[in-house]
Amino acid sequence: MDEESDKMKNTCTCPEPFDCAVFTIMGNTFLYSASTLSYFPLTDCARDILIDGTDLESGHCSELVVRKYGKNETELTLDKIKEIRNAGIITRRCKFEPTNLQFGDYYLKLIPTLRCNLKCSYCFSTVKTTEYDMSVETAKTAIDFFITKFAAPDSRVIVDFTGAGEPLLRFDFILKVNEYVLQVKQRNNINIFSQFATNGMLLTPEVSSILKKNMILYGVSLDGSREESCRARNGLDYDLVIKNIDGMQNKQYFGLAATYSGNNYNLIKIFETLYKLGPEAVGMKPVRLLPDEDGAITMNNIDTIKKSYNKFCLWLIERIVDGDEKIVSVLLNGEDYFIRFLRIIIRHKRLFYRCSSGLSSIAVDSAGNIMICPVFVNNSSQVLGNIRDGIRPEMKEKFKCYYADKISYCEKCWARYACGGECFSVGYSNNKELIKPVKAMCELKKYLIQLSVYFWSTLQYDYPELYKKYEEKCK
Repeated sequence: MDEESDKMKNTCTCPEPFDCAVFTIMGNTFLYSASTLSYFPLTDCARDILIDGTDLESGHCSELVVRKYGKNETELTLDKIKEIRNAGIITRRCKFEPTNLQFGDYYLKLIPTLRCNLKCSYCFSTVKTTEYDMSVETAKTAIDFFITKFAAPDSRVIVDFTGAGEPLLRFDFILKVNEYVLQVKQRNNINIFSQFATNGMLLTPEVSSILKKNMILYGVSLDGSREESCRARNGLDYDLVIKNIDGMQNKQYFGLAATYSGNNYNLIKIFETLYKLGPEAVGMKPVRLLPDEDGAITMNNIDTIKKSYNKFCLWLIERIVDGDEKIVSVLLNGEDYFIRFLRIIIRHKRLFYRCSSGLSSIAVDSAGNIMICPVFVNNSSQVLGNIRDGIRPEMKEKFKCYYADKISYCEKCWARYACGGECFSVGYSNNKELIKPVKAMCELKKYLIQLSVYFWSTLQYDYPELYKKYEEKCK
C-alpha cells in the first residue's frame, strides 16, 4: 500500500452502548465523544479495548487483547479509559433538547428575480421571466415584517438579495431597497445591512463603486480556473469577470465563493486561484445535484473528494505553521464548508440544527410568500405563510422540532451534534423529504468531522501555541 493510500485508510466504529466513536484517519486513531464533541488520541491498545466490546464496568478485557498487548499494558490502558469515562467523556447515549435558542444573526433572503444572464449546470431555478420580479413595495413590507415579527430584538439583521437569479439584473431595485434598509437602520437604531452574491458579469467598476458607497456587501461566485468555471457556468465571460474584479477601487469586505463538484474537486487549486484575486474571504462548498446529474458528488466519487480534503487539510496546517496568517484569515472570513466543521469541533458546543432556515432565516418571493430558503421558490408545498398574515404557527413548531435528536435518521448517529442533519434543499430534491439524508453527503460530513479532529489534534500536540492562537480566532 502506497503512502497516499495509507493516509486515505479510514475506519469508524461506534462501541455500543456508548455515545462515541473510535476512528482512524490519516494514520491516527481517536476517541470522539458525540455529546461533548471532545476527542482524545488513542494508542492501538486503547482502540482495541474500546472496539472489542470490553465491559468497562468490570474492566474485563478479552483474552485476545490481553495476549496481543500483555497484561501490564492492558491494565494501564484500562485505567486511562476509566479516567476518561469518569470525566464524562464516554457516556451512554442520551438525548438533549435545545433550550433558550438564541441567534446572533437573522437573515431575510429576498428574491429580486429568477432571471439570470447565465445558465449554470447546478442552478435550481428554471423560471427566467420578469413575471416573478419583486417590487420595491413588497421588499419594504417584507423588511417591516421581518424586523417587527420575526427577528429577535438586538440581533443583527442581514437583508440578502442573492435569491435564485442574478441580483444585478435588478440593480436599481437593490439600491432603492437598500435606501429603505438604511432608513430602518437609523429609525429603529438596529444593526441591519444589505448583501448579495453575483456571478460578476455585471459588476463593473462603476457598479462596485456605487455598492461600496451605499455600504452594500457583495461577493462573486467563481469556481476557480477559467476551464472549471466555464464548464459549469454556461455563458460565463471569465475574462470580463476577472476584469471587473481587478477594476474594483478597493476590495474591503469583498469575498469569493466556489462550488466544487465531482468534476471540479482540486480544493487547493480552486482556493489558490481565487486567493490571487485579492478577496477578504474565500469559501468552497459542495455542489447540490441529483446523483444521476453530471458533476454530482456520489458514493462513486466520494473517496476522490475525501482525498482532496486530505491534501487541503495538510496544506492548511503547513500554511499555519509557516505563519501565513493572511491565507488562513481569508478562509476564516468566508463560509467555507470545511472551516464550518473546524469551528464546530474547536468550540465543543452541541449543534442541534443543520441551518437556521425557519428559525432565524426565511426567504420571501415576489408574491410575499415566506419559505425556508430560495431553493423552494414556486414550491407551494413548502410555503410557511406570507408577509401580510405571518408564518403559520404549525410551521414554526415544525422547524423547531427538526433538530438532531428528533430526526429519526440522525438520533443514533455519533456525528449528530457536529452535523445537525441534512440540508433541507438537498434532502427534498433527492428524497422529497426535507430531513432525509443523502448517503454521499452524510459520508462527506462525517469525514470532515473526523478530519477536523485530526487538524486540531495536530496543532494541539505538535504546535500548542498555534493551537491556542487559532482556537481563539475560531471562537
